[in-house]
Amino acid sequence: MAEYPEDESSCTSFGYNNQQDEISGLRPPYKAFRCPISREIMQDPVFIESGYTFERGALVKWFEVFTKRGRQQVCPITLKELSSTSIIPNIALRSAIEEWKETNDAIRLEKAVIHLTNDGADSDVLWSMEFIVQFCSKNTYNKTLLRKKGVVTVIADMLRSTNETVRLRVLEALRILVEENDENKDVLAEGDIVRTIVKFLTQGTFQEKDLAISLLYELSKANILSERIGCVDGVMIILAGIASDTEINSITEKADQVLKNLGKCESNIMQLAEVGRIEPLFDMLLHGTPEKQSQMASHLKKLVLSNDLKLLMADKAGPTLVKMLNEGDNVAQESSLTALCQISSNEESAKMLIEDKILSPVINYLFVVGPNHLASHRMKMKELAAICLSNLVSSGVDFIAMPINDKYNTLVSENTVEDLLHLVSNTGPAIQFKLIQTLTTLTGSESAVVPIVDAIKISGALTTLIQLIEAPRMEIRVASLKLLQNLLGHMDQELAKILCQNSGQLGSLVQVISETSLLTEEHVATIGLLGGLSQSDSSLTTQLAELGAFEIFASQVARIRQGDISSSRYTSPALEGLVKILTRITFMLQENQKNIQLAISLNLASLFTDLLGINGSDEVLINSATALANLSIESKNLSKLPQQPAHKLNLINRLSRKQASVVTKPCPVHRGLCSAKDTFCLIECKAMEKLIQCLDNSNNNVVEAALGALCTLLEDGVDSDEAICLLYELGGIELIFDVLIQDETKALQRKAVWAVERILRIEDMAKQAAGHASVGIALGRAFQLADSSTREVARKALEHIKRLPVFSDIYYTTK
Repeated sequence: MAEYPEDESSCTSFGYNNQQDEISGLRPPYKAFRCPISREIMQDPVFIESGYTFERGALVKWFEVFTKRGRQQVCPITLKELSSTSIIPNIALRSAIEEWKETNDAIRLEKAVIHLTNDGADSDVLWSMEFIVQFCSKNTYNKTLLRKKGVVTVIADMLRSTNETVRLRVLEALRILVEENDENKDVLAEGDIVRTIVKFLTQGTFQEKDLAISLLYELSKANILSERIGCVDGVMIILAGIASDTEINSITEKADQVLKNLGKCESNIMQLAEVGRIEPLFDMLLHGTPEKQSQMASHLKKLVLSNDLKLLMADKAGPTLVKMLNEGDNVAQESSLTALCQISSNEESAKMLIEDKILSPVINYLFVVGPNHLASHRMKMKELAAICLSNLVSSGVDFIAMPINDKYNTLVSENTVEDLLHLVSNTGPAIQFKLIQTLTTLTGSESAVVPIVDAIKISGALTTLIQLIEAPRMEIRVASLKLLQNLLGHMDQELAKILCQNSGQLGSLVQVISETSLLTEEHVATIGLLGGLSQSDSSLTTQLAELGAFEIFASQVARIRQGDISSSRYTSPALEGLVKILTRITFMLQENQKNIQLAISLNLASLFTDLLGINGSDEVLINSATALANLSIESKNLSKLPQQPAHKLNLINRLSRKQASVVTKPCPVHRGLCSAKDTFCLIECKAMEKLIQCLDNSNNNVVEAALGALCTLLEDGVDSDEAICLLYELGGIELIFDVLIQDETKALQRKAVWAVERILRIEDMAKQAAGHASVGIALGRAFQLADSSTREVARKALEHIKRLPVFSDIYYTTK
């Protein structure tokens, strides 16, 4: 036997795996079957001009070695030089080797089947799996042979083995068995084999998951297996989770491919869409038959879409769905409009649909119905159209100039609004609710509210809208209250008049506010409506007083502050609204003595003072300060001079009077007997300190309201000198100067100039301000730029600090 050239490594073995060759009955190989070079059973025997046969690969490598060394080629056996390196296949020998292999493989196969079917030892099973893998790799027919012998089912049953190594070999063997073999795949579709394979994805080791995914990938190529896989509970969620897990990179791509294959089966499309795999549904919706498109649209309405998916749907499927809405049959129209309702619930996707011309068919289904529509279909389409329209108008698009039909009507055209109002009055609660929402959204736009208000006035629909605040369904009541709030700035007098004419409706609103331990959206909407009505409407104030509403509102304010009403996101707006409603009493004190008595009984001065001290919203501060200003104006009228004791009093009465005089010391500002409750005195209710604190607020409206309240202590009819002294002691003077200097708004400037002029009437204050350059500059700016009345007040203030000369009156006399 010849050797390789010196220093050359041995050739790779090309022989057949002879494991378990001790099996009885196996035919030993002939010596001629082995390659003289590699000593392995030959797979591709060839011979050369010397007549000897070798394995092709080993011989080629032999020749390469000699060529690389630059030596003449020789026969590996005789070592004689060869005139030619031509290689000729030894077909006869190859056939003999194949026949020998097939004979032994048949024997091994029978042995493997015995091991698998008779619960052989794990080592025998592992050998059998290895043999089957090798056996299948030889040709495709061997896979068919194994199926006919029932081996596929037997192997599948071994997925439940307790030996992990066995399970791994079984998963690998099954994958090879089903590759390019649909009949073998059909076998695995039986029973719960697929479910068992899926189980490895959640309970198996990493290797088991990897092999199970590979097996599922092969199975998912067949439609029947795709359907079968899709029937396993939770499989889509499991696969989607694996596909999106960046930490398992080796199998994520396989899981993704499985999902793509499953998407080719129509029965899986809905499940895939539910886990965010929307592409198969898109494809069917865009390219399927009209019947399939209708089915996909029907699927869409069952999905809970994220905002990202809504945007994707609007972008990819919007035009198709709108086309179905225009041209499809009844089923397609209902399915597409249902899907569009969901897609349009996102602002950005709604804008895309508007660009796709969705508005016209939606309005058409809402108002116009063709002769061939069934009654149930007609009402369903109206309801869906109302939902979709409500979504569309919430997108923020300007509908003022956007035509909705060929007559160039818009959503806020008189005819359109009147049609909407007519439907509100003559339809079921579901449609009614959405139409009111639509009107509420539209009236929230400054450009749209005016034409809508005009249409409401012309149609006389305000009464109907007010009646809806007593509707049986809460969502309709809330929607109606919100719509009426939007109309307040344009129809508050009309609204208040209707409420006053029907005390039952006004009483219903009060009743809603009175009965609650937990604030809701309805409470806030009701409070917001009543709080938004004109505070100068004395009739409404009188009606509310007669209903005992103010006592209820004051009680609710106290309950909120004490925590008796559970805190929620509605607490702050509810408190703001209640405070504003209570404030309306203080605007009517001079018109009706009963209102003064009501304010006294509710101890409003103390209530509003307390509200200044909480960490509440600016609205609460503004309304509380405004109310205190209104109340304080009445203090000088309500304050009574103390009665002088009679000259002839016995000793006991004298002592009693003396003690009483200590308790009832006259108010330094109002010069009489004052109290927080009975005369609304700002000094007695300790409001001055809190109002002064408000002067440092960043909100100019809070500052203006607080300054307005303090100014009531500087008016004629009170001892303003005493008030100024109190302001000085509490640090209020400097803050009032700061307000003047900052010069934020015209209204604030007007109040600040007035207050400063009153303060500067005191000589000491004027001297102090004269050294404050900024005060003089601010007054000079007001003297030059403010309105005429403020300029006159600023002139007087400048005279106080000697910034302007004081001219005496000039009299002309005749000689």
